[in-house]
Amino acid sequence: MRLSYRRPGRFRSSASVKTMTSDKKSIRAQSLDARTRISPDERKAASMEVARKLVQLIPETAEIVAGYRAVRGEIDIFEAMAQLSERGHELCLPVVVAPRKPLIFRRWHIGHPLEMGQLGIEIPPESEPVLLPDVILAPLAAFDAKGYRLGYGSGFYDITIHHLRQLGKHVHIIGVGFSLQQVKTIPAEDHDEKLDAVVTEKGVVIVARAT
Repeated sequence: MRLSYRRPGRFRSSASVKTMTSDKKSIRAQSLDARTRISPDERKAASMEVARKLVQLIPETAEIVAGYRAVRGEIDIFEAMAQLSERGHELCLPVVVAPRKPLIFRRWHIGHPLEMGQLGIEIPPESEPVLLPDVILAPLAAFDAKGYRLGYGSGFYDITIHHLRQLGKHVHIIGVGFSLQQVKTIPAEDHDEKLDAVVTEKGVVIVARAT
């Protein structure tokens, strides 16, 4: 069955969409520029604090946790993944299958070799089984208090989250970033999926979802 990605929503003119796209590009550029200015010591301290918060936030009943390999200045969650593994959670990492398609998640054991995947990001080899995570830790370029996440423009996480929710999978989506990546408002479009929470070195933002 073909994935229907764009959900019904109110009509937006092409001029409105272009303005939103331009605003997103500006927010993304400013946030990523600020992220590159974080010192190594600040990064290390932030990663340790985020690890502590993630381990507290993620329930022990979440059997499978999907993390990510930090690239381009993203906050490193290796310590968090290591602690979660020690607590008994099974880990997996995202794999790009094709443009505009949902990510898949292959099992990963701490210390096991990885290979280079698409977009220059390390991934588990094809020999590892594909898992369906209970929690997804998602990197981001920027976020707001409403739970909207701004990625890098490819839409992989929005497509994946929408796909899992359409399947009826109860998956908890946690954005992970530095506190300076929070902005007042992300200009949300119909296809943008909300996070359930965001964790930074300074705190946890729990997003209220409509019931």
